[in-house]
Amino acid sequence: MEASEKIQICKVVAQAILADGQLTDAEHEFLNRLMDRYGLDGDQRNQVMARNIEDDPAALAEGISSFETKNELLVELAMAVAADGRLAPAERGLLSSVAAAIGVEEAEVDLLVTTALG
Repeated sequence: MEASEKIQICKVVAQAILADGQLTDAEHEFLNRLMDRYGLDGDQRNQVMARNIEDDPAALAEGISSFETKNELLVELAMAVAADGRLAPAERGLLSSVAAAIGVEEAEVDLLVTTALG
C-alpha cells in the first residue's frame, strides 16, 4: 500500500472517531497505533491531524482504488468507531457513507460493526 493511501485511511479514521463529538483515550490510542503500524513519520502524522473539520470522509475514501485497501479502510474504520465500546449514530452514519462511496453494501458494514463491537 502506498503512503498516500495510508494517510487517507488515517484521515478517514480521524474523522470517524470525532464524529460523535467526543474523543476517548481508547479512540486516540487506536489512531496512534494505526499510524505507528503504517510507519507514518512526523510530517505524515501532521497531515492526518491537520485535517479540515469540513473534510468529507466519503470523498476522502473515494480516492482509494484497490480492493484490498478499501477493505482495510472499512475494517480499520469499524474498529476505530468501536474502540470506545459503543457506536454513536453519527459514527454509524459516517461508516455507512464511506461504505457507499467505495461500493460496499450495508450488510457487510453491519457484519464489520458486529464483529468490531464483539
